Amino acid sequence: METAFAQMREITLPKAGGTEQQSVFVCINGRTFQVPRGKRVEVPLPVYEVLENARRQLEAARKIEDELAAG
Repeated sequence: METAFAQMREITLPKAGGTEQQSVFVCINGRTFQVPRGKRVEVPLPVYEVLENARRQLEAARKIEDELAAG
């Protein structure tokens, strides 16, 4: 039986801007990963899911901010 960490997915994180780090740190159940920004890389499925969830949450927060700013 294949574990979730054996399943790989491709992801590209946006390039770092300003004072942002050049990679994103992800820790899942004590396992740590550094995912570089600005290049397409393969990551284990759980890491992909964490990063995608963070992206969706940021998108939702920005949408709410825009709606509140528009009045």
